[in-house]
Amino acid sequence: MEKTFVDKLATLHEEVSHVGNRMQTLDEEGITTALQLTKIQSLQQTHNEAILFLQRKIEDLDNRGRRNNLRIRGLPEAPDGESENVTLTLTSLFNKLLNRPHDTSINFDRAHRAVRPKALPNEKPRDVICRLHHYPLKETILQKAKQLREIIHTDHKILIFQDLAQSTLIARSALRPDTSALTERNIRFRWSFPFALLVNRQGTTHTISTPADVLTFQQALGLPTEPVEDWTGLPSDKDRQLPQRAKWQRTPRKRPKRAQSGNELTMTPRGATHRTP
Repeated sequence: MEKTFVDKLATLHEEVSHVGNRMQTLDEEGITTALQLTKIQSLQQTHNEAILFLQRKIEDLDNRGRRNNLRIRGLPEAPDGESENVTLTLTSLFNKLLNRPHDTSINFDRAHRAVRPKALPNEKPRDVICRLHHYPLKETILQKAKQLREIIHTDHKILIFQDLAQSTLIARSALRPDTSALTERNIRFRWSFPFALLVNRQGTTHTISTPADVLTFQQALGLPTEPVEDWTGLPSDKDRQLPQRAKWQRTPRKRPKRAQSGNELTMTPRGATHRTP
């Protein structure tokens, strides 16, 4: 009897020792995994910063290539089967805007409709994009268009914009709540290149270049601290957070219910059962 007990105790001790070793191995593996994850997150952050730097460089180069470009919205398209002379139409429009004779020569490097299918008769016409050969003339046209509240050409309302990279348009759209708040407070702002939103106030320049700058910018100027859409497309700190396992909770042990006294089963010495009255 004593030998059997000693053997069982030795077996139990061996099993507990094995479990302890296994737990130690798992603990060491967990620490190693945590360290590796920290390194990966740090490396990812470094990569994100490098990608963002390259994105801004490419965007700046794209916008520099569009410096002489104008985008004109609202010019009606020619009916089906008819060709249109976009250069001639723009020459007439710009000369009218500058109060010059309508046939004054303007040197265009190119002029064309936006590259997409032609609009249906009940849809808005495609934008016209043109590149003027001389930058000063392009700036004169753009500034004149900004001064006028409304431009009407051949009974159509015309809008003239600086042609910008698609990524710049997305970023400006994301910051529209902030620019609207600045306008409501009569705070002047301007756009810069590489992409930035600038406000000069009381001798201090406040800037938004990346989504990380938005909160500081809002707080410094007393704007509503609302989150904006991340226009870079890169993972944010929130995206890098891993789901956490729920903590272990102790579950209270349920006690067996007692049988009711009026309907209780008892055992007779011979093993038969009967109900107690």
